[in-house]
Amino acid sequence: MKTKNIKKSKIRTLSQSKKRAWEAFSKYVRLRDAIKTTGTLTTLACITCGKRYPAFGVGCAQAGHFIPGRGNSVLIDEDFVHGQCYNCNVNLRGNWIKYERAMIKMWGKEKVEEAKNRKDEVKIMKVYEWQALEELYKLKYATLINTYNSTRV
Repeated sequence: MKTKNIKKSKIRTLSQSKKRAWEAFSKYVRLRDAIKTTGTLTTLACITCGKRYPAFGVGCAQAGHFIPGRGNSVLIDEDFVHGQCYNCNVNLRGNWIKYERAMIKMWGKEKVEEAKNRKDEVKIMKVYEWQALEELYKLKYATLINTYNSTRV
């Protein structure tokens, strides 16, 4: 009797699921900001210094958080994560003063203060919630590309 090779789906851990959701979200943010800031799919302008960087690949921009930290309450927030160069995001620790000015201009002082207050919130998330976020941002990424391409035809 022959047995079929049945591929078992791997069960992901919480940290693996969170990492994959973050990767999908980061990719979406960089594409969103490339389209928004340069009108291309490949280059974006840093939210804080304005310099242009590749959106993907070696030496590319990052998805930088206005609210620092990797806590669940601020990790994936479309309003307060933007394309940011490595220098501003890492070396200048977010280039926070310029980032805050950009956020106040974009969202208003009240919404920015509300976001800052969320930093210390505890938000417990399950594996399936991270997986749903991963799928959501993969879909949003594909939708952005399709919309961009359909407007260029």
